[in-house]
Amino acid sequence: MPDFIEPLRRRLMELGCPIAQMRRLVREVADHREDLKQAAASAGLSGADAEARANASLGDPLALAEQLMTALRQSTWWGRHHVVTFGLLPLLVYPILWALFLLFQMALGFALGYGWNWEKLRVVVNNPVAFQHLTTVFQFMDYDAIALVALLFCWLARRAAVSLKWMVTACAVCSAIAVITWGRIEPHSFTLGFSMNGHLHMPWSRGALPLLIAGAAYVLQQRTMRRFQQTAL
Repeated sequence: MPDFIEPLRRRLMELGCPIAQMRRLVREVADHREDLKQAAASAGLSGADAEARANASLGDPLALAEQLMTALRQSTWWGRHHVVTFGLLPLLVYPILWALFLLFQMALGFALGYGWNWEKLRVVVNNPVAFQHLTTVFQFMDYDAIALVALLFCWLARRAAVSLKWMVTACAVCSAIAVITWGRIEPHSFTLGFSMNGHLHMPWSRGALPLLIAGAAYVLQQRTMRRFQQTAL
């Protein structure tokens, strides 16, 4: 099988095929190739000739890998509409998802830290030192919400088996919007804002975070692929 299956597997890896789907596709091609070999052998061909006919029936493994990846991308809505999903959708849903993730974390923190007791929260708010700690926690939640949105689009890109540029595009859009959206917590008030001058309210590191997430996802993908390739050899 190495004369056909290994080039197929290698090309699927180069195209960024997720490992689970890669294993499934390679297994299906290998099973189909074995069926073709058995059919050719039943027709009276020798082992080498039967294998050659099976390979010829499947065609070039590199071209087959391209076809399989195209079919894989077309199998999901995200893959069929990757321009909308990773170019336009982040622009529309990032502020909503970011706000929802942030509010959920705040509600969870309130429930765990104060047991929904508003009197305990008022005591913290009126204490400058305690409120400073609360502000630090809020900033952490803000960054965490940004990271969660970026991770969501990275996950969608992997699920859709699209090229790396679309994952980077989605994270770049998230990065741009993260710069102009902001949240602020003050004693007895909490506000979310959207402004072209948002960078004046929040540090630029908010905008850098989605790009760092994309870079980390790429490095992790490459390491996983190399590890899989070493075990496959």
